[in-house]
Amino acid sequence: MKLLGRLTVSTVSFVVVLLLGSCVQNPVTGKKDFLLVSEDWELQIGAQQYLPLRQAQGGDYVADPEVEKYVRKIGMRLAAQSDRKLPYEFNVINDSTPNAWALPGGKISINRGLLVRLKNESELAAVLGHEIVHAAAKHGAKGQTRGMGLQLGVLTASILGAREGYGQQAQLLSSVGAQIINSQYGQGAELEADRFGMNYMAKAGFDPQGAVGLQRTFVELSKGQRSDALSRLFASHPPSEKRVAENMKTAQSLASGGRMGEDTYRRAMARLFKTQKAYEAFERAQQAFKKKNTQQAMAFLRDAIRQEPREAHFHSLAGDIAMAQQNLATAKRSFDKAIALNDQFYYYYLQRGKIFEQQRNARAAQADYARSVKLLPTTAAQLRLGQFAERSGKPQVAKRYYAMAAQARGDDASKARAALMRLEPPASKETRLLVRQGLTPQGTFAVQLINQTSRSVNNVQLGLQSAPGTPTRVQTIQQTIPAGQSRVVDTGRQLTARQAQQIKVTILSADIVR
Repeated sequence: MKLLGRLTVSTVSFVVVLLLGSCVQNPVTGKKDFLLVSEDWELQIGAQQYLPLRQAQGGDYVADPEVEKYVRKIGMRLAAQSDRKLPYEFNVINDSTPNAWALPGGKISINRGLLVRLKNESELAAVLGHEIVHAAAKHGAKGQTRGMGLQLGVLTASILGAREGYGQQAQLLSSVGAQIINSQYGQGAELEADRFGMNYMAKAGFDPQGAVGLQRTFVELSKGQRSDALSRLFASHPPSEKRVAENMKTAQSLASGGRMGEDTYRRAMARLFKTQKAYEAFERAQQAFKKKNTQQAMAFLRDAIRQEPREAHFHSLAGDIAMAQQNLATAKRSFDKAIALNDQFYYYYLQRGKIFEQQRNARAAQADYARSVKLLPTTAAQLRLGQFAERSGKPQVAKRYYAMAAQARGDDASKARAALMRLEPPASKETRLLVRQGLTPQGTFAVQLINQTSRSVNNVQLGLQSAPGTPTRVQTIQQTIPAGQSRVVDTGRQLTARQAQQIKVTILSADIVR
């Protein structure tokens, strides 16, 4: 970061000024923690990124609504014992990877794939209690303070292809939430989450021995584990013999005789356990489709649908296979079925929008793309909505969609950047710098410079005019902007949205680094 007069250049996103940091008392441990982020920041991150992150990992599990209802019941029972009152939420993600995570602000998810590996209600309480502590004790916020990045940027996903599976389809950019849920907490934070989570368990009436059994299971599963489905869970929540020993010690200090709830858990998860082989067949179908063996893929998929007809993902894959075969009518029926089973997942609308577009049904295509973007912003949908807006004579709307899509990587992002160049030519053909402007979450006016050349540039001279007829203030940004990358310039000026829109930003000149 380099300070240039009143302008601050950040290589990641809008900056949070260091001076805002302060020592605050941790509501769980009672210790003093140095944090650069406020509770408002935590709540905003949770509210802003909870849905997109769930969508990017497969969406919510809805084939048996009672499963999520049960998880929420256990979660809220534990949350009532938390030392920090937050707007806690609990959701089940439709992904076979055994994982669970917490966002700041109390937004907690557990995967379908972890639920089928648990043995009883007490183990579920151990997982959820552990995640509640991560949120309540500000572990994610402290990770940001340590330097993982302090951005609140637009969450954009670049679709890599249905054949990789929903868990790998989205590459999230400019996302604090993605950094938090994929980061590894330190050993101290993990032990802290275990200890206080077990305390919440005991207060809520669960046997804390469930946390001991859970860690023993994970230690055994982790032995010799390299790249299987458990890697994501162990990357963010590494098991160890030390955690087992510490949990045993904590359990001995807590009241015994709490609820284990094995029978209750088995009943609540009965459909998940019964249909587990259906999801295994689905994953084999995905792999076969990836290898372009559509006949084998359909055989596995028919088996999956026979065992679990309520799963929308199965019908979605059938739609992908039909699209690959250019059988649009069959593909549309499959996505119609998927949406009928689950109308809250972005991918079904995105794919059906592509079908409508090929069928020259522009109105239906736009509606599906717009619905998709509301659930998860993707470069594919943003690019197409920009193209529709441009063809409809709405260049400002088109530029807004293109600018969002241009932040990602891949072919669609490249097309969006090219469209922006066409609609908003740069001041100099040599520099080819794109400009975006707006307000940071702190309400200060900022400018983003996007380098579209194959060479690095520096010494960018910006002209800022607050209103027509007023003098243009010139500011030189000396820091180098590498090819294909961007810099965000925060002026530090508090403005209203209307004032920000009135400012005209132009690139007067820039030097290509030789």
